[in-house]
Amino acid sequence: MAGARRCAVLLLREVLGFSASEVAAMLGVSTAAVKSALQRARARLDEVAPSPESVTEPTEPHARDLLRQYIAGFENADITALEKALRTDAAIELVDTRTWFSGKVTCLRYFGRVIGSPGDWLMTPTHANGQPAAAAYYDTDDGTYQALGVAVLSVTPTGVSRITVFPGGPGLVTRFGLPSSQPSRRS
Repeated sequence: MAGARRCAVLLLREVLGFSASEVAAMLGVSTAAVKSALQRARARLDEVAPSPESVTEPTEPHARDLLRQYIAGFENADITALEKALRTDAAIELVDTRTWFSGKVTCLRYFGRVIGSPGDWLMTPTHANGQPAAAAYYDTDDGTYQALGVAVLSVTPTGVSRITVFPGGPGLVTRFGLPSSQPSRRS
């Protein structure tokens, strides 16, 4: 069975709870073929599953420290702080666009173009999908910071491996129980 069919068998059996004979009937194959595909799918999952030591829970101090470092880097326009937080193979993805950056050097170049000056950004720590995240606000020069979206960090023991930015504006940020705007900290 091809990879797509193994995936279908895995989902139908393990997630949706259909019996082997029901899956066989749905896919037009034998029950033995379904059982074999399920074994191969489970074996493949074991091969590609992350090891426990490569996964960091966002409640761990290391994950919180990296989130604080990321936030401080933006709020203080400190590229060095961001550089220390990122892994060499870090990536940034801007959701709903075709824009993404791969590698620490490329990510830092992008940050250099958007980071602005100290005080341009205000970030509020939160979490999304069990990962550390920051709601991003940008100073509009009218005395407020306006919500732009949420950045979700994929954290490993060796640093931030991926930043997924969800633009969404105030509508997205308020879903996290946060305000759509905040008063500026500039005098």
